[in-house]
Amino acid sequence: MTIPRAVEEVTPAWLSEVLGTEVVDCQAHYLEGGVVGDAFRIHDIKYAEPTVKPASAVVKLANAIAEKRDYAVENRIYVKEVNFYKYFARDLPLRAPEVYYLESDDEDNCEFFVILMEDLNAHSLVFDQVEDPPDESFTRKISGEVAAFHARFWESEELQLDWLKLPAEGYEFPMTPACRACPETFDVFVPLWEQMFGENPFTEPRWADIAALSDLVTGPKSSQLLDFMNQKLDDRPKTLVHGDIRADNIFRSHPDQGLSVADSQLTYIDWQMLQPGPPGPEFTQFWQHSQPPAVRRHDMKWLREYHDQLVTLAPQAASYTYEMLVEDYKVGFVIWWMALMTLGATTIPIFDQPEGQRMKALWGQGLEYSWQAMLDHDCLGMVQRFAAEVG
Repeated sequence: MTIPRAVEEVTPAWLSEVLGTEVVDCQAHYLEGGVVGDAFRIHDIKYAEPTVKPASAVVKLANAIAEKRDYAVENRIYVKEVNFYKYFARDLPLRAPEVYYLESDDEDNCEFFVILMEDLNAHSLVFDQVEDPPDESFTRKISGEVAAFHARFWESEELQLDWLKLPAEGYEFPMTPACRACPETFDVFVPLWEQMFGENPFTEPRWADIAALSDLVTGPKSSQLLDFMNQKLDDRPKTLVHGDIRADNIFRSHPDQGLSVADSQLTYIDWQMLQPGPPGPEFTQFWQHSQPPAVRRHDMKWLREYHDQLVTLAPQAASYTYEMLVEDYKVGFVIWWMALMTLGATTIPIFDQPEGQRMKALWGQGLEYSWQAMLDHDCLGMVQRFAAEVG
């Protein structure tokens, strides 16, 4: 079967072959949010005969831009997502999209692939990090399902699969290259932020500790501190982590169905950052940009509930103590902040363009949420202690 390299190749003839029944027509629209891959909604699928086959679907392809595709190949992003759906997705304690067809050019490190999966919008609604984040009830439900997922893979043999296992040098936060560049990019980030949002947050008294933390992690010890934090995370017991659990990657049963939180079905998408690792930073990503401080300040209770459930489901996980979980969660905020300085230096300039409006809202709200969390958890004091240890 030919692997489509562009949505134009997802034709009625191709769909007929992969779905096993004749398709006579279909429409395609690009879905926002793809960074290293391209995703499209295939809708108004018309069949030659009455069928129970789907009237719409989502197709995910390798990015059409060679540079982005090369980055994905180098970081094994495509092979992780393809193999997740191939080997894991049907046997999980949480739900991933149903896959109708999957193919790749190389199981070990593919460059081109196609995943044809269910259109979740047919029955569900994605959370929105800016306007519709999970409330506390949904946050606790998600945390419970993630605990079951982590328990399923806790220190498991699957973590050593060739396509999944960590490199010989061990665990490293996925955004580490961006973190390493933050000493050079911070002085670019700040004036861009001031130009876009009309203020320099690091001259405001309320963010004084964040300014001091930023000076520390972009200063002479930047690389040593990053290595120290990566080593701390590498020394922890590990499970399989999604790596990009955030509101925009979780669907729930459409609210129009009138289901309770308990009865709502959650579906998790974008499994391309999958890797072995400790759970703490998984929750940093989940909560840091989408939870208003008044809600997020319940995070220690949520982490305790998660840890209790994890150990109940996987007693061997008791070696990963609650104190380790909390520290790793706080480390996650710092490492993400280091990465975002670099990402912001290249991303902020597009915020004043029409396609950048949602990103502007996401960054403008999300970073303030993250900075407040770092204040609440005294991340400055933590990094000062780390700096003393590295000498």
